[in-house]
Amino acid sequence: MQKKSTRVCFIFNPVADRNRSSQYMDWLNNEAQKRWEVFEIDITQKNQDIAGLAREKSESFDVVVACGGDGTINQVVNGIVGTDTTLGVLPIGSGNDFVKTLNLNRTLPECLEIIYNNHLTEIDLIRYEGDCNGWCANTIGIGLDGWANYYARNYKFLRGHAVYVLGALKAAFTFRGSRMDLNIDNVHNNGKYLMITVCNGKWEGGNFYIAPDADMTDGLLDLLTINTIPLHNVLTYLPRFRWGPSPNMKGVKSRKCKRLEVTSDIPLAVHSDGEHLSKNVTSLTLSVKKKMLSVLTPGNY
Repeated sequence: MQKKSTRVCFIFNPVADRNRSSQYMDWLNNEAQKRWEVFEIDITQKNQDIAGLAREKSESFDVVVACGGDGTINQVVNGIVGTDTTLGVLPIGSGNDFVKTLNLNRTLPECLEIIYNNHLTEIDLIRYEGDCNGWCANTIGIGLDGWANYYARNYKFLRGHAVYVLGALKAAFTFRGSRMDLNIDNVHNNGKYLMITVCNGKWEGGNFYIAPDADMTDGLLDLLTINTIPLHNVLTYLPRFRWGPSPNMKGVKSRKCKRLEVTSDIPLAVHSDGEHLSKNVTSLTLSVKKKMLSVLTPGNY
């Protein structure tokens, strides 16, 4: 195998996948030595500013690889956005939703080969501003979605889809909606909503297929809204989201837009790519920013 001159930095989150990711460290070091002349593996520490680390590494590396789940990817994206650095991904987290839309939900050797082959795809990002500010690569959840993520963080000894299901169930019993004003591409929609999810990717929470038509390169946001509906409907709908929203789901609506302004009567929980942002959000503006980030993807993507 010919070594490439591309400078690659791997940002490795050892606590990803509920502390199971560290088993891949030796493998990664051995395989990287075969493929690149210049590479570095940075192991993050608890509570470290991963976005700041990624921004620092973007000054001297061509590619920064997020080695972890959606949370690690989110932080690396927030570090390198606006630079000339390309994002690579080794999906070793408990939540790997971002990679599914880009056809990167593969084995680690396959993903490392994708990084080596250096095929670039320019993707859109979601910019959010207001009570929270930053960049989102996959989905932003407001209301029920945000609370489900908040509660899921407490289940330390579980992994995968089960964590999000339990979080969603607790949220369904404790949060019953808020009156909100949604300004969708300058059209106002005022009502009582249970959940607002803004999507760049198709999946969320492991197996919730919430935006089947989402495309990270189309310059559009996919917006899912759920009005305040009876609890038994919420409990019925949750498992059905494994196959996507259905026209038969009362109070559930999907649409596309470029900009959304959300104003709520009460504070709401919000997550970005599974990273809890706040539980005190009353005002948030979200917009799509086209082709903001280069990502290493399969050659046929």
